[in-house]
Amino acid sequence: MNGLDVLILILLIMTSAYSIHRLNRANKVLAISISLLSLLLAFQLFWKGFYWQYLPAYLQMCVLITVFVSKTLRKKLMRIVLVVLLVAALIPWSIFLPVPTLIAPSGDYAVGTQIFRWVDSTRVEQITKDSSDLRNVIVQAWYPAGGKTGGTHAPYLDGLHRLPPNVNVLPSFLMDHYDQINTYGILNAPTAKTGNKWPVILFLPGYGAARAFYTSFAAGLASHGYVVLCLDHPYESAITQLVNGKLATTIENFQPGAPDRLGFMKNRLDIRVADVQFVLNQLEHRNSSIDSFFASLDLNRIGIAGHSLGGATGAAAMAYDSRIKAAVNIDGTLYGGLPESTIPRPFLLVESNKSDTARFARYEAGNQLLFKTFGGGYRYELSNADHYSFTDVPLLLSPPARLLAAHIFGLGQVSRRTHLSTVSLLDVFFDHSLNGNPLQMDTIVSRYRGIVRKSG
Repeated sequence: MNGLDVLILILLIMTSAYSIHRLNRANKVLAISISLLSLLLAFQLFWKGFYWQYLPAYLQMCVLITVFVSKTLRKKLMRIVLVVLLVAALIPWSIFLPVPTLIAPSGDYAVGTQIFRWVDSTRVEQITKDSSDLRNVIVQAWYPAGGKTGGTHAPYLDGLHRLPPNVNVLPSFLMDHYDQINTYGILNAPTAKTGNKWPVILFLPGYGAARAFYTSFAAGLASHGYVVLCLDHPYESAITQLVNGKLATTIENFQPGAPDRLGFMKNRLDIRVADVQFVLNQLEHRNSSIDSFFASLDLNRIGIAGHSLGGATGAAAMAYDSRIKAAVNIDGTLYGGLPESTIPRPFLLVESNKSDTARFARYEAGNQLLFKTFGGGYRYELSNADHYSFTDVPLLLSPPARLLAAHIFGLGQVSRRTHLSTVSLLDVFFDHSLNGNPLQMDTIVSRYRGIVRKSG
């Protein structure tokens, strides 16, 4: 919610309350207040466009004007109408924000972004029923930007203004103004020039989540001096645009009550690992090209991170591919096994509150296998976080709805603190494991309240 929205809502409450109290006593104060409110609503409509959240406010405005100019209205009825409309005007703003505010990057670099849509000609798409479909992989790069940083911000979500009726469980009309979200990434900006190539971090989203829901995280990590390649996995992601322009949505291919859910998730993890290896091959193929972006990547310093299934997939991908030098699992559960032998490599587990250990037996067993596979590692719990605190999802809700959802549905209301502490943990971990600098984990633990170091 921006400053204009806040001003309009405050003035609407004050004007309505004053009108209810002073009904049928028109005066200059009420005239000025109604006039100013009308001008602000008109300015907002022409500047930002139509927000469905303002529909009750527009109606309230009409009633206020009618009450002000009419001398024959029934006082008791008008008071009831004004109170009902005021409540109706405030309810939409208590649930979904028309233009959410993401968390600004905290590092030293401005951020650029580019989107690549690639086709793996060696793989047939397993998830669709069309045997002629080839596997698409979509990669959005977030990186330190150089030169003039002015320009167009990257769109938040693929396919805006032509979305299907629903994106996962959310009606798409809630996202009508997501093109106004500041993603903090300048589209197609040149990479910053420092004389050295940039370390690379692949980032994998959670199951069913679009890469968009990790925009704050990807841009934040990039601002600390990394090229972050955030992947979309088509037909699993909530929404993503393929090479041919088609919008792909989630295809579950799993019937409720079917006996082999674990096998289904293992298959999806395997598809994701193949996506990662395809991206690594693409980077190697393009690294020697004249494209300055790909030439700026240091392919000897590649890390991987992910959230939920993305975190487990990233760790599994490192077990299978020696090109990945370090991995971070953020709250992810592993499905399936791992190679019997692999070289020790740096591994970090960042997790939300896991005090109810009985609920997380599979999660714990999978991560113990990862610690064993990589010869140990680091483990930190963010005691005030829940599973969704690591995403942008809580930011899409208004503060009252965010607080309510946190207590009822387990959506994180402390996402800003979680975001900053998670980015900081990953920054120092990758700075050590990819750049060779001293490990500064204890510094981050002391900086942010609620981070608990645990044994692997």
